Amino acid sequence: MIKKRIKKISELVFLITIRQIWKLLCNLYHMIEQPFLTFKKLIVKDRDKSQMFLVGIVFLMPILAYSVARVVWDYYRFGLIINGVGMFFLIVSGIEFFLLAYLGYWIIRVMRSK
Repeated sequence: MIKKRIKKISELVFLITIRQIWKLLCNLYHMIEQPFLTFKKLIVKDRDKSQMFLVGIVFLMPILAYSVARVVWDYYRFGLIINGVGMFFLIVSGIEFFLLAYLGYWIIRVMRSK
């Protein structure tokens, strides 16, 4: 009885995960092709908060991953967090700035067109 429920729940979780990943990949592709329509669909029509969250996380992931890796490595190697940052951090920050500017530009355009 419990094994059947666990199996059904795990199948549902798997299907929901596949669906969310598919929608995320479609949204990321359409952000390149038709960013205005994609954001309009996400923000105004569907109001799909899970997809908005996933898209935001995708755009924030480079800086978050680098920051966590930097803290872990500094504690492991030196025992404290080093103040100076390298060229790689500046490159990642620049890419992150342009990604967030792109995202913000289209979100503002969609919000103004309501």
